[in-house]
Amino acid sequence: MAPDQSSHPQMPPAWPDAPQGGPAAPPPRERAPDQDRKGRRHSSAPPRSWEDDPLGPPHTPPATPPPATSDVNYERTMAVPMRPREEAGAPPRERSAPRRQGDTPGGTLGRDPADPNRPFVTAGQISGPKTPPPERQQELWNTVFGDNYQAMEDEEEPERTGKPVWIYALAGTIVVALVAVLLWWAFTSGPLAAAEGPASTQIAQKTAAPQKPAAPRKTLPRLPRYKGAASQSAGTLADQLGAITLPKLGPPWRQDLRPTVAESFGYPTRQYVPAGRDAAGKTQYAQVLSGPLPKQLAAKYTSPEDLTPVVSAVAFQARTKYFAKGNTIAKTVHQTKPIGGMPAELIGYEITSAQTKTTMVVAVVSTGRNVPTVVTMTVPESRKKLLPDINTVFAGIRPLNGS
Repeated sequence: MAPDQSSHPQMPPAWPDAPQGGPAAPPPRERAPDQDRKGRRHSSAPPRSWEDDPLGPPHTPPATPPPATSDVNYERTMAVPMRPREEAGAPPRERSAPRRQGDTPGGTLGRDPADPNRPFVTAGQISGPKTPPPERQQELWNTVFGDNYQAMEDEEEPERTGKPVWIYALAGTIVVALVAVLLWWAFTSGPLAAAEGPASTQIAQKTAAPQKPAAPRKTLPRLPRYKGAASQSAGTLADQLGAITLPKLGPPWRQDLRPTVAESFGYPTRQYVPAGRDAAGKTQYAQVLSGPLPKQLAAKYTSPEDLTPVVSAVAFQARTKYFAKGNTIAKTVHQTKPIGGMPAELIGYEITSAQTKTTMVVAVVSTGRNVPTVVTMTVPESRKKLLPDINTVFAGIRPLNGS
């Protein structure tokens, strides 16, 4: 069954399905070249300059800005031309037509009379992102303060040139130090020291503190004459090697005739008297030894005028050979005089060994041979009655005939 078409209203057909005899669609309206979509007119006439505008003000040259020293406000006297802003809605890279001069009251105040298309910008407007480029700022400063304002600053603060002062100060200090060292060397060890040597020595002698006088050397006595009776003389004993003769003492003295005397005692002639033992148990003797200076002591002899070193060496050898260790020695007699007409020196000692004292006398006689002759005599305290025999022996020394 076919639907009922009378129950639904019939819809009008679309424009393409319209019958051929119906009214046609209205054509679109055409806009005038000087109208927009809303029908508003706009001017498409080319821009006119102030010469074409009969209402514009007469053309006058730009006013000369006041000098840099003028008190006129900087914002009123300075104007920087800047590019006009692009109007909203203008196509890219296109500029809207400039407004006609006189359309807006005061419209001519913001434009440069020399170039109507470049608006004026005061210096007060130059701030923030609107600051002109450096070359433009330099141009403005030159206009206000003149072209030589940078030179005026340079005159106030001259540029520092050359090397710093501390370099010269350091060099001068080094030179002064070197000169001082050179002068010190010249006056102490150099050529100037010799010239001033005597003067400096005299000054040193004058300024030196006075020294205390040295203690006077103790003068030892000559060989004393011992009290008591001396032993009787038994003749003369010739010392062939020593080139002297000396008294031969009688009893209780005995002459040692053993062939080993020189080897045992160091001298070729010996006279002795037994004297018991000391506290250490060592056998003691009163004895007289004579002979040339032993070879081990020959280096001590230098000249007949200096016999003291020889006497001291002989005494030291006797201490170590005939007395116990730990003994002490003290000088008691010293005399320098010829003995038997020969240069000689005599020194007397007191030796303490194991609480026993012994008197020892050493004489060195220069006989003219390569080495001098030595005469040594010792008398222990236990045989002190023999002390007068010391005077007999040393007073009877004579040179050997033909020596």
